[in-house]
Amino acid sequence: MVNNKTLEEEASSLLVYSFKPKQEDHLQNYTCATKSIIAQYVMDRTVRLFVYMPPIVSISLNKTLGIHEGEDLTLFCNYSSNHEVKELKWEKMFQHESQLDERSPYLNIKSINRQNAGKYICTVTNLAGSASDNVTIEVYYPPTVHVTFEDSGNNKQLNCRAHGEPNHYIFTQWEHRSEYSDLIRYLPDNGSGKLILPNTKGETDRHHDRGFYICHASNNVSLNGSNSLIRGDFFFKAQGKPYFVTFNNNTQYGIKDQDGNLTVDFVSFPDITNFTVIDGDIKHYKDNYTLETWRVMDKVYNKTVFVNGSRLVISMNIRNENDFRSYTIKLSNKFGSANFNISLRSASCPETPEIMKIIPKENKVIVQWRERFNGGFPQSVVIQYRRRDVQFWNKIPASDPGMHTDYIDGLTPGTEYLIRMYSKNIRGDSNFTDEKLIRTRATEDNDNENLALMVLVVPFLLANGVLYWQYKKGNLKTLERICCFKRQQFIYEVGVGAVENNVNEMQNNVEQHAVAQNAVAQNLDIPVYSSIDRRANLTIGQTVSYSTTPKRKRNYLEKSKENRASVGQAIGTVNSATRKGPDRLSYIELSFEPKPNE
Repeated sequence: MVNNKTLEEEASSLLVYSFKPKQEDHLQNYTCATKSIIAQYVMDRTVRLFVYMPPIVSISLNKTLGIHEGEDLTLFCNYSSNHEVKELKWEKMFQHESQLDERSPYLNIKSINRQNAGKYICTVTNLAGSASDNVTIEVYYPPTVHVTFEDSGNNKQLNCRAHGEPNHYIFTQWEHRSEYSDLIRYLPDNGSGKLILPNTKGETDRHHDRGFYICHASNNVSLNGSNSLIRGDFFFKAQGKPYFVTFNNNTQYGIKDQDGNLTVDFVSFPDITNFTVIDGDIKHYKDNYTLETWRVMDKVYNKTVFVNGSRLVISMNIRNENDFRSYTIKLSNKFGSANFNISLRSASCPETPEIMKIIPKENKVIVQWRERFNGGFPQSVVIQYRRRDVQFWNKIPASDPGMHTDYIDGLTPGTEYLIRMYSKNIRGDSNFTDEKLIRTRATEDNDNENLALMVLVVPFLLANGVLYWQYKKGNLKTLERICCFKRQQFIYEVGVGAVENNVNEMQNNVEQHAVAQNAVAQNLDIPVYSSIDRRANLTIGQTVSYSTTPKRKRNYLEKSKENRASVGQAIGTVNSATRKGPDRLSYIELSFEPKPNE
């Protein structure tokens, strides 16, 4: 009986109940009861059933987990068991099972890599049995990319092979570059990482499309923030007949009675087997030459690039004018031959360079220029300059003829300079350019001084103009006469005439002073401010103070025996004197004070 439910009955002395325990039977109470008819009592016995069950194991709800290469991974084996666990183990499924040395529920993998990808199993064992769960780990990493080449005669195909996780890829356009990584052109991808090389007339048949071909593939996985596009490349070692690069000179130069050279750059894979110099019907100059591997410049698909080539230099002695003629150089290898024509001319001095622009600064000048024909030999350019007031020319070499920009440093600000240029080679010097006159810029200090001077002078001139205008209108006349009236009273008291404070009027003042003395002797009324009104030399708007304190001064008027006026300096002081005796001189001092602001 379980939970008051009778499971089985038997009227015999033996009762056997058989069943297969289930999980829900665990810890259930089972009771066996007997009832005697004679004794009229019940006997029972109860037992509790303990069911030993296998463990329940779970790792993850998702059976597949993805992780980027280099990250840390932790797996947890979550299990339950109603009795003691005898064993817990992790396994990784390879082609052959491999047991991991791990006994804890946690499996930790530091900095996981692509070799750690696969299926992981956790197994738990107790007395009732074993249970397990598994999870598949996918390690994501950028692809490795390489390029393969297929030549099927007319078609030449390049394949961009990528291997990464996940294995879904994006391909970008192809790049065609020279041996020195100079970009030649871009080529479209068909979306699957394949490229069929087009046959371009005038290009493929000349240089045979030799060079690096580069593809880029991505599965959108990047490590440490790096670019997810991974590069793969292939060097196409095309072979064919030799060809001359586009930057060879068809016109070359030499000097009579000296050794000269015929120089050509070319590309040949395989190496040339023979070369010939043809002068009309004559074949010569094959014994005196140099041939070496060279980094040559060429124009490929309208791009100027450096390619791996060779330079052939053929030496010759120019004996007379007849050696200045046309020559044909013929190169041959096992695929064919190529010709190049050279016209040898007599060399000359270089042409005069041209000054394009001069930009003056405070302490330097920027000179922009361009070179002209070099006369057949390498040329150097020289810049000359001097101050306008100095005859000696300074000179500096152009730093880099290819830049066409140079600086003249160490100049004096606000100074005029003359600048000219010329070129030279082994044949001689060119003519000078026209002399350019420039002026360096003044320093900021001079500009500030000029500005300060203007700030001080302009208000002063404006103030004087306003005062003069007011005076002309008569607005200052009354004030002027009041100032002079005090002066008139004092003059009558001491008996001397007024003297104008103007050195330029000295002679007139002396005459007026003599007249004034005569008038004083006759007791006449003299308008002593008439001269001030006439010339307006007294400072307008000032008051007058005076002193008559006797002082001991030497009387120079006695010696001159003439009545003269002593004219004071332009500081507002006027001294006048009358004859009192040989050693005693009385004089007055007038001072003009500024008028208080109204």
